[in-house]
Amino acid sequence: MATSSRIINEQYVDSGPTGSPSYTVTKRVSSTTVLDLAKSTDLASVIDKNPGALLTTASDSTRTGRMRLRAIDVRHVPGSNGLVVDVAYRFDSMYTWCDTGSSGRPASLALPVVVDFDSTPRSVTMYRTASGGYTTNPSANLNTSTDIGGTKVDYGTRPLSAQIRQATVRISLVIDTTRHSLVAVYDRVSSIQNTWNSATFLHWTANTVYCETANLTHIRDEYYRASYVFKWDQWFRCEQVPKVDIQGRPSLDSNGSSATVTWKSLYVNTYNHSLIFQEQPDADLAEQIALRGCFQQYVAPGP
Repeated sequence: MATSSRIINEQYVDSGPTGSPSYTVTKRVSSTTVLDLAKSTDLASVIDKNPGALLTTASDSTRTGRMRLRAIDVRHVPGSNGLVVDVAYRFDSMYTWCDTGSSGRPASLALPVVVDFDSTPRSVTMYRTASGGYTTNPSANLNTSTDIGGTKVDYGTRPLSAQIRQATVRISLVIDTTRHSLVAVYDRVSSIQNTWNSATFLHWTANTVYCETANLTHIRDEYYRASYVFKWDQWFRCEQVPKVDIQGRPSLDSNGSSATVTWKSLYVNTYNHSLIFQEQPDADLAEQIALRGCFQQYVAPGP
């Protein structure tokens, strides 16, 4: 069986924010008897015991600090008559080494943050335009009983079909379940869906963007992807609704337009959307990447 081993090669590959940095160590193992790699006992004699993590103690302050064993390659050395094998252990992770340079923040590992932006308008029925300004502007969870003002554009209870501005932002975060339980992420995904931001979130002040959907999917091994869809809406999800009488007929003015038009919307709760970054190695860094586009643009948070 195997009697001795020594390291004959080490290789580190850094593939950047969109890849998986890896470290491979190759050991040459010699045996006094011919090794049959089809036999589990022979394989067990040449493979290291419990080589799960590269480092005994996980760390975010070193490039290889979160790498785990992903593959083992065992092969005979040509000309050794079956007595010598090379065993390659490949370790990798989904972490990226972030050096933010002159920001004063120490370099460390971070998980990928992906942001997608889409600006597609929303179709609405419009009784009043904002020409001249509304008496009451739309806002989150707004329901009015008085006229909203603006310029009347409907006639004979027939509104215009119009489009208003709307922006969709998708934020995708990688979750490492060796450091955060899925239970906590489940709670986050469940709690944030269909809520307004209760505090400033990235580019938006409080109560100006809402989380439409959130989901969690498995990537590989210990890694999961939490994806959140946020929307900014010009009318804050409000609709223009004319007042009607008891028989459901709109009250018209002398020109045939609805006499009174109100804002109506469904009430939804609020949530601190910035908490989605709490399951990241560095919440401040992850939020800065989502805000500015890359870790090189990191600006230390204020007091």
